[in-house]
Amino acid sequence: MNFKDGVIRNGSSVGSGSAIGNVKNGIIRNGSSLGSGSAKGNVKDGIIRNGSSLGSGSAIGNVKSGVVRNGSSLGSGSKIGKVRDYTIKGGEYVDEATMVACYHFLIKGIF
Repeated sequence: MNFKDGVIRNGSSVGSGSAIGNVKNGIIRNGSSLGSGSAKGNVKDGIIRNGSSLGSGSAIGNVKSGVVRNGSSLGSGSKIGKVRDYTIKGGEYVDEATMVACYHFLIKGIF
């Protein structure tokens, strides 16, 4: 899996492979181009939610200081793992919570 310009692809090198989703303004979608497709979830201020617009939906997890938790507020809940367990190649430019949210909604559910 890899990130390039907000699009997540299933190839082994950055920019290669078929698009499986995208992230724009904190909204994770299943479309092949930036901003297209059905919204799967969103991330705002370290809280990952299952709603289709920014800040909406039920909180399913959070990321604080490199730790991924299943709580509904920042730093709360049981520890699931560390951000490094859910990284996507080329995604160094996005914040940790967005990286984890993309992994959860587009690759493999972790919450």
